[in-house]
Amino acid sequence: MAQLVVGSNSYAVPDSRGIDLGSTLDGGQAFRWYGNPEAGYRGVIGDAVYLIFPGGTGVEFEVLAGAKPEDPVATVSDYLGCNSDFAGFMERYRSDEVIGPALMAWAGLRVLRQDPWENLVAFITSATSNVPRIKLNVGSIACELGNRIGDGDRDFQFPSPATVRDAGEDRLRELRLGFRAPYIVEAAECVADGRVPIYELREAGYVEARAALMAIKGIGEKVADCVLAFSLDKGEAFPVDRWIKRALVQWYGMPENKNKSAAADWARDRFGSDAVYVNQYLFHRQRMEGRGITSAAK
Repeated sequence: MAQLVVGSNSYAVPDSRGIDLGSTLDGGQAFRWYGNPEAGYRGVIGDAVYLIFPGGTGVEFEVLAGAKPEDPVATVSDYLGCNSDFAGFMERYRSDEVIGPALMAWAGLRVLRQDPWENLVAFITSATSNVPRIKLNVGSIACELGNRIGDGDRDFQFPSPATVRDAGEDRLRELRLGFRAPYIVEAAECVADGRVPIYELREAGYVEARAALMAIKGIGEKVADCVLAFSLDKGEAFPVDRWIKRALVQWYGMPENKNKSAAADWARDRFGSDAVYVNQYLFHRQRMEGRGITSAAK
């Protein structure tokens, strides 16, 4: 990818006009970005610290510290999901009576393509939690067990599976992971010893990849689908919580007696490989309307 350099250490991301950094980076997909939509968000991708902010023609960013990748623009573009067929999704659903208004109101939402290992740990911590608490938990793991790569308070690499495995359950409990600690250690062991080749799952089919994740003790359908959606390129992934189920019943007429597993299957049958984007726009619409912000009023 050609590098579009804005300043001495600043770059512009092609095809990024209109991306809403707040809803994308700080809306419940990723948990180590800090800042605001106007000034930008500081966080870590791989071995480097980035500041990602709105620019004149779309998203721009700076590499603040760490090992700058060979192609920084490709790295950030890939992370932000710019290589997905969002234009095709928008064309297919702009006339949908549910997703269409949400697309018109909040067209800046994108699905991230994160590091699968960090994403797996993040969603294990999500059990009976909320976004601020998940950010605290994931940030503690990074800051206490990862390597420092910048001068900011949160500028740390995410620790490897082997590092987390070796730290052990007691250390994670000290970091206030509570009942989630043994499940994180179990996941670290599975990934470190190759029983779950998590990076290779990007090349596997949805069913195979989902089964591999759910073979890890403590990983249920929702956590597996979150990881499949936000890091493993599985467009069929459709995480279901009570808000998503309510949206399917209210807006699409799905039978109320379906459990969450059956609801996810119902959605996959209906939306196919568009399921992950439909899911995120349903979730975002529910979230905004819960705050009194309707898609019609946006």
